[in-house]
Amino acid sequence: MIKGNQHQIEQILSILENHPEGMSRGEVHELLDFPINIKTLQRRLAKLVEENEIIRVGERKASKYYPKPGVKEPSPAHLKDKKRPIFSPNNQKVLKFLDTPVYSRKNVSYKQEFLENYIPNKTFYVPKDRRNILHQEGKRYDRQLAAGTYAKHICQRLLIDLSYNSSRLEGNTYSRLDTQKLVEKGISAVGKIHEESVMIMNHKEAILFLIENAQDIEPNSWVIRNLHHLLAQDLLANPQSCGNIRTISVRIGESAYLPLDNPHLLRELFELILRKARKIEDPFEQSFFLLVQLSYLQAFEDVNKRTSRLSCNIPFIKHNLCPLSFTDVSQEDYTAATLSVYEMNDIGPMLDLFCWAYSRSCQQYTVVKRSLGEIDAFRIQYRQQRKSAMGLVVRKNLHGKQAESAIEAFCQANQIDNVDKFTAMTMADLETLHSGAIVGLGITEAQLDEWLVAKH
Repeated sequence: MIKGNQHQIEQILSILENHPEGMSRGEVHELLDFPINIKTLQRRLAKLVEENEIIRVGERKASKYYPKPGVKEPSPAHLKDKKRPIFSPNNQKVLKFLDTPVYSRKNVSYKQEFLENYIPNKTFYVPKDRRNILHQEGKRYDRQLAAGTYAKHICQRLLIDLSYNSSRLEGNTYSRLDTQKLVEKGISAVGKIHEESVMIMNHKEAILFLIENAQDIEPNSWVIRNLHHLLAQDLLANPQSCGNIRTISVRIGESAYLPLDNPHLLRELFELILRKARKIEDPFEQSFFLLVQLSYLQAFEDVNKRTSRLSCNIPFIKHNLCPLSFTDVSQEDYTAATLSVYEMNDIGPMLDLFCWAYSRSCQQYTVVKRSLGEIDAFRIQYRQQRKSAMGLVVRKNLHGKQAESAIEAFCQANQIDNVDKFTAMTMADLETLHSGAIVGLGITEAQLDEWLVAKH
C-alpha cells in the first residue's frame, strides 16, 4: 500500500469498490472530497495498479480503473449481459468472441490479404441495397453544387457534434454543452484535464480543414497525414509523430490484435489503402473502406481511430451528402465493432454500426437543413468575387468603415448590382476568417496574422 496520504488512498479505493463497472480518471476525480491535482491522481492510480491494489484496462485517456476483488474482465459492453439493438442477430453472434477475456484470446497479427484482396468497384463492403438506402437518406440537393456547400451550411453544428462525439468515443468526459462553449467561445470546462480540451479543439481545426478545402481534398497521403497532424497536435509525447507514419511498435488496449511494426511496410500499405480508396466510385463504399482500413492498419503512433472517423467524412463533404457525426453511438458498441475488425477481419458489426449511425445523422441534420432554408444562389454565384474582395481587405489591412468602403468600390468595379448584400456577406465572412480558410484569397498567413492583430 502507498505510504502517506492514507485517507486519500482509502477514499480512492472506496470509490472504485462502489463502481465495479469501472471508472475513468476524471470520474474518480469528480467524486473525491479533497483537492488533488489531476496529475497527482494519475500517479496515485498508477502506483495502486503497480502494487496490484486495483486493475487498469485500456491505454492513455481510454484507461478505466476497476476494484481488484471480484473484477470481471471488462470486454466491450459486457456482451453477455447487454442487448445491442444496433447489431443484427448474426452480428451479435459474431461479437460473442468478446465474452472471452482478452488474455484468453489468441493473439492475431495484421493480415495484408484483408487489404490486398479488395478490388475497388468490384469488391463491396457495403451491399448495393444498403448503399441505395443510405444515398436516399443522405442526399441533400437535387442539383450539383460546389463541393462542401452543405457542410459549410451546417458548419457550426457539425463542428460541435463531430468534435463532441468523436472525442467521447475516445473516453473524453466533456458534455455536449461544454463542448459547444469550448468550440464557439474557447471556454474550457472547469475540472477537466487539459488533454480533453486539446482533443476537442484539435477536432475543430481538423473538421474546418476538411470543410474549407472541400474542393481539393481527397483520400491521399498529404490530406490524411495533415488531418492526423491536426488531430494529434500537442497530444503526443513526440511532436514529430504528428502526421508521420510511426517507427515504433504499438499495442491495442483490450485487444489481442498486434499491429505491424515495420515502418517501411506501414508506409507502403498506407499508400495502398489510399490508392484503392481514390478509385472507389461510390461515396458510401469509399467512406466505409476508409473507416475500416485506416483504423485497422494503425499507421500512426496514436490517434488512428479519430483519423479514420474524420477521413470517412471526406466523400460526404465533397459530394454534399449528410456527414457522419456518430451521434448516439456508444463507446462500447464502437469498440466492439472495431475489435471484430482487428481480431477477426469481420466487418459485419462495423457495417451495422456505420449504417445505423449514418441514418441517425441524417435524421438529425434534416432538422438542421429545414431551419437553415434553401441555398443562397447569390452566395454561390459570387463566391470567387467574394474571395477576391476578402483578399483585398486583408492585404490592405482594412477594418470597419474602411473595409466596407473598399468592398463597395470592389462591387462597382466588378459590376455587382446588389452592393448591400455582397458587402454584408463579405464582412460576415471576414469575421470568421482564420488561417485554415485562406485558400483562394490570394494572401499569405503572415498577411492574415498582421490583419488579425490590427483587428483586435
